[in-house]
Amino acid sequence: MIIAAPIWADDFAAAEKLEMERQEAFRTEFALIVESLNLGSFELFVAAIDPSDFLQRIYGLRLIDLNVKKSFNERAQSQFHSLVRDAFRDSKGEIKAKVLGIESRGDRGRAIVRFDLPNFQFSYHEYDLALDEDGRVVIIDWIDYLQGERYTDAIGTSLVMAAPSEAAVRKLIDFKNVKQADLFQFTELLKAARDRRTEKYVEILSGLNPELQRQSLVVLLTVQLSKNANNRRFLRIGLMQMDEHAPEEPLFSLMLLDYYVPSQRYDKAIAALQRTYAKFGFDDAAMEARLSAITLAQGNAADANAFAERAILMEPQLELAWWSALRARVAVADFAAAVEALQRLEDEHGHKLGAEQLKGDKSFAALLAADEFKAWAAAR
Repeated sequence: MIIAAPIWADDFAAAEKLEMERQEAFRTEFALIVESLNLGSFELFVAAIDPSDFLQRIYGLRLIDLNVKKSFNERAQSQFHSLVRDAFRDSKGEIKAKVLGIESRGDRGRAIVRFDLPNFQFSYHEYDLALDEDGRVVIIDWIDYLQGERYTDAIGTSLVMAAPSEAAVRKLIDFKNVKQADLFQFTELLKAARDRRTEKYVEILSGLNPELQRQSLVVLLTVQLSKNANNRRFLRIGLMQMDEHAPEEPLFSLMLLDYYVPSQRYDKAIAALQRTYAKFGFDDAAMEARLSAITLAQGNAADANAFAERAILMEPQLELAWWSALRARVAVADFAAAVEALQRLEDEHGHKLGAEQLKGDKSFAALLAADEFKAWAAAR
């Protein structure tokens, strides 16, 4: 044992060194890939994907019509770049991505990336990563939290829906002994979703077997279809069903905010956000800022201020963090700090926030009457 001890120590040191090198490879290479997206290039991102493996994940064990599969395979071979790029359509052409964190063990890794969208909206991707034999980062797949599913699953399901056979539809349902009439209705529902026939979809959905209405595929399809159709009434129906059948699913939290917040279900909104945030496992200023805004709407100014201060510490350049801080600081009557937020929003984000611009919002009345604001306004 005395003789072997130095050998064991050397082996441990070598293994530890290799692990550190792998972790560094994940961090540096993936950061470069994300930065290339911010610069408007998809080349590094697409090059990090193995097309053959990606297509197999799409096909999986799904019963896809052979003609549909053949046609898709031909398009994917020649237009793989477009297939991947379509995953970023929520960014509306300008990607603003931030890596929130990367963790790895051995040759497998995981990363969370936030995408800043217009109107203070945010999307999140959770990436499954690996290192190939040459130590280069490979993107295996990713979950899109704004769409509520894994990207390859979304494509795979759409291929099944393109020409849904009875056997393929049965495989999508998570319980056995589906009646033939119900199976037919479910198939017609998928076809209506495929063709984006909103009125037909709603008609079929309303008469669908309750067990089938509860299927996660139906719950998700309803919300996705209503969002694509930009139909608010239909979206509310879909979100209410999502809240009824899958309220604790972290993948659905961002979508459910569009129901919880307008209907003032603030407790549910906070719980939903915190479930998703916990699943990320990394700090995020946008999540903190959102929690601040909802907590303030709930009437808890102290906690709202705490959330906002954390957001600023995490990411001082995030505009939403300063808006949340401004409102929370006013709510706790910290007018000197509120003036600081006003100054940052003017200097760094191009706003004009004098008395004329703020007087229309009643929540700023106390700020406008404060000596700190008057002194700041006089010195502007």
